[in-house]
Order: sequence, then structure tokens, then C-alpha cells
Amino acid sequence: MSTVVGLGAFPAPAPHTRPVRLASTVPPESADLAGRVGAVHGTLEVPAGVQAALEVALGAAGVPVIGLWARVPHYVSAMPYPEASAALIEGLCAVTGVVFDSSSVRAAGDASRLQVDELIGSNPEHLDMVRRLETAVDSEETDPLGLGGEVPSGDEIAAELEQFLKNEGH
Repeated sequence: MSTVVGLGAFPAPAPHTRPVRLASTVPPESADLAGRVGAVHGTLEVPAGVQAALEVALGAAGVPVIGLWARVPHYVSAMPYPEASAALIEGLCAVTGVVFDSSSVRAAGDASRLQVDELIGSNPEHLDMVRRLETAVDSEETDPLGLGGEVPSGDEIAAELEQFLKNEGH
């Protein structure tokens, strides 16, 4: 059976000095596809476009479907950003098994990064912003759920819930 893959990008709080990360959207019927590009499972309710409607309808019809979204640094979102294109091509390959050579797009991305480095490097405020974004993204890598490294045990969660319910009864 064919797999439908939608490709897109959105401005994100991400530095140009780190690899472009992909987000994916899938209906429940296609959840296994998200694991091919790495996934943190969750639900998000936001206004959506036609791609989301197509994903839901195709999933309900039994067609494997996924949307791949490149996180583009917000401060370069108005200019071409080949790094995002390369990440999307590589994500498409990971999901479908199709092979595309992204080396020419990666080379364009290297040139683009040098251009952004020059633009950012001349402004101390911009340099500070990029450093803060790097810190935030790096902390996501080590703590993707934002729990500060401390995940409560099932027993601790149950005890907390029991205490909450007891207090609600008063």
C-alpha cells in the first residue's frame, strides 16, 4: 500500500547552529510511522489546515499517512533555508524507504549557515538570542519531556492522585 507524506515547515524557537529537527503529525492509525523519524507522543489541539484534514481522512480510510514538519529558526523564516529542505528529504527517506541524495541541498545549507553566521555575528543582541536558543534546545535533548530528569514512579503518581481525591471530598 502507498504511504502519503506531507511536507512543511514552521518558524520555531530553534537556533541555526543546531540540526533542523522534525515534528510529525499522524492520525492514530499511522502512529508507527512517526517512530521512523523519532517521536514524542502527545496530543495537540490547534487550528489546522487542509493537510491535517487530509491526514485524518486518509487515516480513517486505512491509508498510511504522516506529515513531516521542519522546525525553521524563526529569525530566518523569511529567507530560503536549505537545511530544512534537507531534513525533510531525509525524513521522507526514513519514513518511506525511498532513496534521495540530499548532498547538494546540504551543501546549499552550509552556504546558507555561513550567511546567517555573518548576519548574526555583527549584532551582540542576536548572538545572545542564538546562545539562549542553543541552551534551550540542548536542554530539550537531555530532558525531552521537561521533567527536570525526575520522573515520578507509578506508585508516587498513584499516591498523589489518592491524596488529591481525598482532599476533593472535603
